[in-house]
Amino acid sequence: MQHRILILLLVLLVQQGFAQQPDSRKYKITGTVKGAWGERLEGAYVVFSQDKSALSDKQGRFSIMLNKGTYNVTCQFIGMAPFKETIVVAEDKDIVLTLVPRNFDLKVVEVTARPTTGVNSTNMGSSYIDQKLMTRMPKLLGEADVIRTVSTLPGVVNAGEGTSGFFVRGGSADQNLVLMDDAPIFNSNHLFGFFSVYNPDILKSFTLHRSGISARYGSRISSILDVSLRDGNEDKMQYEIGLSPVTAKFSMDGPISEKLTMLVALRGAYPKYVMKLFPSKNIKNSSGHFYDGNLKFKYKLDEKNSLTFSGYHSGDGFKFPNDTTYQWTNTLGTLKWNHLFSNDFTGTATLVKSIYKNKVEGISTGEEFELKSGIDLSQFKVDFGYFGKENHQVDFGAEVSLYTIEPGDLVPYGTSSLNRRTPQDDKGLESVAFINDEFKLNDKFSVSVGLRYSHFAKIGPSVTYVYAEGKPRSDLNIIDTLYYSSGNVVQTYHGLEPRASVKYSLSDASSFKVGYSRTRQYIQLISNTAAITPVDVWKLSNKHIEPQVSDQVSVGYFFMEPESMYEYSWEVYYKKLYNQVDYKDGATILLNPSLESDLLFGDGYAYGSEWLVKKNLGRMRGWVSFTYSRSLRKIAGNTKAETINDGEYYPSNYDKPLNLNVFVDYHLWPNWKVSGNFTYTTGRPVTAADSWYWYQGQIFSNYVGRNQQRMPDYHRLDVSLNREIIKTDRAEYSGSLSVYNVYGRKNAYSMLYQHYYGESPSAYKLSVLGAPVPSINFNVKF
Repeated sequence: MQHRILILLLVLLVQQGFAQQPDSRKYKITGTVKGAWGERLEGAYVVFSQDKSALSDKQGRFSIMLNKGTYNVTCQFIGMAPFKETIVVAEDKDIVLTLVPRNFDLKVVEVTARPTTGVNSTNMGSSYIDQKLMTRMPKLLGEADVIRTVSTLPGVVNAGEGTSGFFVRGGSADQNLVLMDDAPIFNSNHLFGFFSVYNPDILKSFTLHRSGISARYGSRISSILDVSLRDGNEDKMQYEIGLSPVTAKFSMDGPISEKLTMLVALRGAYPKYVMKLFPSKNIKNSSGHFYDGNLKFKYKLDEKNSLTFSGYHSGDGFKFPNDTTYQWTNTLGTLKWNHLFSNDFTGTATLVKSIYKNKVEGISTGEEFELKSGIDLSQFKVDFGYFGKENHQVDFGAEVSLYTIEPGDLVPYGTSSLNRRTPQDDKGLESVAFINDEFKLNDKFSVSVGLRYSHFAKIGPSVTYVYAEGKPRSDLNIIDTLYYSSGNVVQTYHGLEPRASVKYSLSDASSFKVGYSRTRQYIQLISNTAAITPVDVWKLSNKHIEPQVSDQVSVGYFFMEPESMYEYSWEVYYKKLYNQVDYKDGATILLNPSLESDLLFGDGYAYGSEWLVKKNLGRMRGWVSFTYSRSLRKIAGNTKAETINDGEYYPSNYDKPLNLNVFVDYHLWPNWKVSGNFTYTTGRPVTAADSWYWYQGQIFSNYVGRNQQRMPDYHRLDVSLNREIIKTDRAEYSGSLSVYNVYGRKNAYSMLYQHYYGESPSAYKLSVLGAPVPSINFNVKF
């Protein structure tokens, strides 16, 4: 009997022990992070009770495996108020996290429980700017601008006063892939760069990728500027009107039905009367205009399918006095189908069209002409995201792009003595496949590895010249001509582009990262100017022009205080560049059928160190960014005519060693803020003469080498007084007063030489904005 009692007690104890063991099964929690208007947010940071975390992908989706229990969920995204909720995990479930814009009222205490994605993700060299903060930065002519804002980030410098081109880590302007809702833009300028193509009132987010780039991105070797426009409001129709000294804007967005939303934005500029205020006679007597419009529809077919269409069109015109008129247009369109195969598997199919057209008209008597050129891109791509494996986020996909470049069609008219010239179109096909896996090894280590394979085919019709071996390429040394009919393959290039980055968490607030990436570029801008201009020529790789290639290694330290008051980052990088393009002295670029004979090719390298200190909360916010960098090139051809600076390294056109930006945003009193931005950069390299000599009664310049002198250093201070949103029962009002170039610095845009009889030529600098430029803007939303 005693034995039976003991056995019974043991059985009861064992059963009790099993009953007290926690449920070891894990459940899959998937979800979608959305903004207040229903748009999906990429890069949102989701934390579950300080234990597990996840990042949302491009479709706003995330997935994580959790044990049974109760979790406090915190979600953060730049510019949005932290989202907090408690969930009970007892089964697989799919959740939706909806974030609202951050409230900037001083009475609200903002608490951020965890660092933002810059510390906790494997991303390196990726910078995010809050759209609301961008609109408070001092404005040129009353218009906030994405590209001017990007130029304040570490490692980025502006191409010059009044230009929207930018240089990233020693690369040229064409080495940046500029996107609008996934559509590439080949000229992002309005009015020669005083404005960009982005309407700031309808932006959702924008990210600049400089290093540690996912295998999803490619086609350029310096950076990716990925700009997304917000979707239409799902709750109600709303309208917004904005006015500045030179622009007028109107937008409306909202639901058309339960499943369909719409966004429309129109913008136009009337700068002629403002241009008359500039000291430069060329600007004062010139005229210009631009207009652009955005249209976006999103249709929700069902819970698993949605269609999005995003369209854009712009037109620009500019006229120099009694000389030349310039006109150009951008037309973009993307049609995107998002599909949810399951809670842990998403897919997107995207059709892209990007058309850039340019027209230059000469109106001088005896030289009247019209020159038309352009580029047409058709692209189809599919992207997939998979979360089915614990601690892994896998992205994979493919894309194909067809380029058709019209290099120019010169049509003379009137009394012109010019002859018609029409070089052959340039066509090429680029195909890509990629896979990228971001995963956690443990609480300390996270890794992102990716592989991108790209293949490019130059296709006919085409005329290819064969040059004599051992002699410099020139028209005189052409020994044969090869003709390729339409569709025939002229030349192919291909290669792997490995990507990898590793994050090691030193603590909850700091991390150390290492990254490597190889990128390839099959299209280049042939230009002998620093900024992108309407007369530049886009050129595809061919038998004589090999694709540009870059290998980049970067190392960084990232820190953010637990409450996100301050953040700090330090990143160093080294880039090796192959097949870089430069030009022979006196090169002819426009309408040159043997353009490669005036081009020179070589290698280069760039390195730098970037610091950023940023204050995110409190009455005073802002950042200080500082960069020291170098960018060098080496052109050592087979002959002297194909060699620059005796084959020694020389500064590239984009070499600006010192770059300092200071931005401060101070809350004066409720609803009023003052902001200031100071910029300093080293002057751009130029090729200048160091002496002159007489020969047979004429003066000739003597140059010691390419890019051996520099223009004066650039510095500028801008200030702005901003009135925050005033809410009434019927509308919301906001506005700002800005002064660009407060102390009237005459920064040099370019340098030229002028000769007076009996004297040696003297150097002069051209300043585009040499005086303070005040402006005011006003917005009302209802």
